[in-house]
Amino acid sequence: MKKQLSFEPKGGAQLLRIFQWAVLFVLVIGLFVAVKGIEAKARAVDWSEMQPSVADAEYVGVVEKCSECHEDYIKAFKKTVHGKVFLKNPQNNLQEQYCEACHGPLGKHVERPRKEEFRISLKKNGPLSQQQKNSVCLQCHEKGMQMHWRGSPHEMSDVACSDCHYLSERKSKKALLIHEDPKMACTQCHKQERAKLMRSNHMPLREGKIDCTTCHNAHGGPGPALLQTASINETCYTCHAEKRGPMLWEHPPARENCANCHDPHGTNFPKLLKAKPPHLCQSCHSAIFHVGGQYSGNDLPGGNASKRLLGKGCINCHSQVHGSNHPSGARFQR
Repeated sequence: MKKQLSFEPKGGAQLLRIFQWAVLFVLVIGLFVAVKGIEAKARAVDWSEMQPSVADAEYVGVVEKCSECHEDYIKAFKKTVHGKVFLKNPQNNLQEQYCEACHGPLGKHVERPRKEEFRISLKKNGPLSQQQKNSVCLQCHEKGMQMHWRGSPHEMSDVACSDCHYLSERKSKKALLIHEDPKMACTQCHKQERAKLMRSNHMPLREGKIDCTTCHNAHGGPGPALLQTASINETCYTCHAEKRGPMLWEHPPARENCANCHDPHGTNFPKLLKAKPPHLCQSCHSAIFHVGGQYSGNDLPGGNASKRLLGKGCINCHSQVHGSNHPSGARFQR
């Protein structure tokens, strides 16, 4: 009778396997603790560095004490998202401090309220830099939509959270923005895009069907121009999924970048095109076949006007400009 072979580890080999798994488990736990420690260190604000005069100040921890002088502010703040969470369902020890979660320890301020050096003001024209004010918000808001903030164009341009958000009072229904209309927070700086929205063909922001955050993340993103996705095309495909492909016959400019032909904020031409066909198409197709010359009526008096003069437009024939799956669609005609 043949002896069956066994591939299960025995004796020392089995103990070695258990030891290896134990070491791996300890390393994973150690890495997890180290990362959490780094995160906790990154979130903490050094109030004494921000305002040396409050170095030895203590937390008051009683919101009623603040209400004695700032009653109107406290009433308005309690109606905001932060006010409700901090008061009724704080997520950590920091949020339990209520006002002092953002303004730092106010023990000295309570004792001597008229001394400006004992206040930590986050006002726009206050003594703190934009980076210092932002660090207060990043104590809690460093993940999710804000995870790309550090190194983002807005952060590098010294934009403060308070330039777009207002925390002390509810001024909007969404994201504590400074204005009831979300796009007003963006167009206060982006004047050119605001002007484009006034053109005859535009994204439906004016009508309130979408807003800037439909495509962009003001806190930073994985792609260019603070987009929500990694590329311009991926952003467009979230709504225009039928243009995604893959196609049997690809149109390289369309596959490369939708913005080669379209201006998403607004134009004076149909379909958000940058120019009117055939001029848009002739910016690339200018030297071969029938597109070599401009279609115009310059020679109309001589009776030799171009047969493509009336109703001209390349898409009259080449309708599938984004790509075609037809076996005979090499010219995007079907």
